[in-house]
Amino acid sequence: MRTPENNDLIAFANETVSADSISSHAHWRILIVDDEPEVHEATRFALKDQLILGRSLDITSVYTAEEARVCLKQSDQFACILLDVVMETPDAGLLLVGFIRDTLKEDTSRIILRTGQPGYAPEVDVIEKYDINDYKSKDELTRNHLITTITSSIRSFQQIKTIKANKTGLAMIIDGAPNLFRERAVGSFAQGVLLQLCSLLQIENNSFLCCHEDSNTQAIKVLAAFGSYSLLHGETINTDEHTALNKDIMHVLNTKQHLFSEHHVMLYMQSPHSDTLVVRVETKRLLTEIDLHLLELFSVSVSVGFDNARLFEKMEELAYIDTLTKLPNRTGLIYQLEKQIETQSGFTLLLADIDTFQTVNDGLGYQIGDLTLITMAQHLKALFGPTCLLGRVSADTFCIDIPCTDKKFIAEKLEELEASLEHSFSIQGYEIPLSLTIGIATFPQHGKNADTLLQNASIALKYAKKKHRAGYSEFGKEFEQELQQRLHMAAELRHCVERNELHLMYQAQICLKTKRILGAEALVRWTHKGQIIPPNDFISTAESSGYIVPMGYWILEEACRQQVEWKTELSYEITIAVNVSIRQLKDPQFLKRTDQILEKTGINPSSLEIEVTESMMMEDNNTLHSVLNDIRKRGIQVALDDFGTGYSSLSYLQQLPIDHLKIDQSFISKITKSSQDSAITALMISIGELLNLKVIAEGVETYEQQEELIKLGCSEAQGYFYSKPISKTEFIKLLTTMNQ
Repeated sequence: MRTPENNDLIAFANETVSADSISSHAHWRILIVDDEPEVHEATRFALKDQLILGRSLDITSVYTAEEARVCLKQSDQFACILLDVVMETPDAGLLLVGFIRDTLKEDTSRIILRTGQPGYAPEVDVIEKYDINDYKSKDELTRNHLITTITSSIRSFQQIKTIKANKTGLAMIIDGAPNLFRERAVGSFAQGVLLQLCSLLQIENNSFLCCHEDSNTQAIKVLAAFGSYSLLHGETINTDEHTALNKDIMHVLNTKQHLFSEHHVMLYMQSPHSDTLVVRVETKRLLTEIDLHLLELFSVSVSVGFDNARLFEKMEELAYIDTLTKLPNRTGLIYQLEKQIETQSGFTLLLADIDTFQTVNDGLGYQIGDLTLITMAQHLKALFGPTCLLGRVSADTFCIDIPCTDKKFIAEKLEELEASLEHSFSIQGYEIPLSLTIGIATFPQHGKNADTLLQNASIALKYAKKKHRAGYSEFGKEFEQELQQRLHMAAELRHCVERNELHLMYQAQICLKTKRILGAEALVRWTHKGQIIPPNDFISTAESSGYIVPMGYWILEEACRQQVEWKTELSYEITIAVNVSIRQLKDPQFLKRTDQILEKTGINPSSLEIEVTESMMMEDNNTLHSVLNDIRKRGIQVALDDFGTGYSSLSYLQQLPIDHLKIDQSFISKITKSSQDSAITALMISIGELLNLKVIAEGVETYEQQEELIKLGCSEAQGYFYSKPISKTEFIKLLTTMNQ
């Protein structure tokens, strides 16, 4: 048995720990609170030159509980407090413990109670009631016991500090992650990373983050920089100008390891999609083990967050930029026009359609067709210059926004354009003659918002294609007759339901794995005075006139009735999909009428799918979201139609009350033409998987497109490759054939 004098206990007190695991302080702070001066002297003598856990002791003495209160308020944290129980009052020490723990909220410092009157306060009661490390009589604390007790207390202090530091660091990472993950742009994300990292390490914001973007050129681009590195923001780090930095970065990239030094740290991170990041921060101190653990966790969060930011940027580009010509697409153009309307008094829109594009596409193939579009985009950009906004609004239609309304100037530019097209374009050995037919609309005369301007320019373009092919027409009085016709159509649409002029056609939706029919999309047709009118000719008029609402209820009821009829006849269910307009969803009676239709037809709500377009959902309308949420509560599914043609971001998609994504056919038509187009479709399919949404590809027309979609992981498809829209009788035959 060891005796109190056994000095091998000193080894326990003097054991060393890693320098990384302790703070930068060189000593442990000890507070002695006792009203007997000889106790102070004896304690200091016993602890003289003593090292505990690799550090010396810095001892402070006070002689009353009141002095201790003042000292504790004004001083830095003590690792250990040696506290007498009986001082100016019999319970002064016990009251001081309460002051430390409850008033000062100091729960890290360790307290050792000492008493010269054993039995005054029962040891068990004190230990249970107070947050203390030990309670001893003064004659028990020989030198060895004193050192051992203080060592144990300091070890507890150190562990509590470590736990708290870890907890604080983890809280900072957890609290900061949502802010970082909300960032949609890589640049702002990178800035957020640096700000949070420097806050985490409690250092000055003197840092930069760079990305190794091109393995061939070894280009290393700085995405964000602060402090002494601010001038590097947006620059490329190269060997000639930044020799030392480049050397350190290349070392980190080659070793794929973090680099730590006394004055700075460089972190290596690789995102799930293989972007390589390097972060450098000036620390000016050695990092602790806690710091290193937190940095590892922080790096994981950054890597995933960077991927999200990249995805956001790709989504934004997909939403606003035409991937073929790199010009703004229709959505991007409208966005730019709306900003222009806020700042400019007038401008002119030219909507230019390539006259012979379909012939080029059909005769020479899609690849030459794509090159023709790219060539025309470059030609228009060079001709009109940087002051004009240029966009591609549809397959072979470009929009030129000229910041001028002077008719003479516009006429001169049109003559210049016509002259520039007199010679053929040489594309991969083919001499291709091209001409443009143009519709013109002017702000504000022909519309006070972007949609109206484009609509009126389109009307002028249609008129020009009929009357002035390879020429131009300006929106004006000559279109009044066409507008009168639209008004007449609106008047006739008013009675289409009561006259039983509507009927539905059905297009199959296919499981790509089994090639069986899973559902059908109901598509309306209008037979007026013996003539079948396609939806493109009357839906927009129905929308603008408001007659889409009663028409929509008829479509919904007829589709549900037909689904139940098929179920009864075939003894199994398929889903019926119905397009719903924004006017319908905003009808106060929509939910009530929907419930009535469900009850009247007896359809299983889970077999009904409501389709809404992406452009509809981009309206920041809480009411619209609320209605769709109520629809889903009824068990009805909601599909987002024309996905990819709007401008939704990933974060916004997460908020939408939807179950199904329908990739627009404009993307499907390109997936077999280039790896880039295939990658875009793959990205949209991945987004669906990420959000746990079913994905269906629209407009599948060829076997090759089907096989590419299967390879990309798409689960469902519809299009002419399987079936055009057909009557209910033809559809049941198709259903019987494909689902045998």
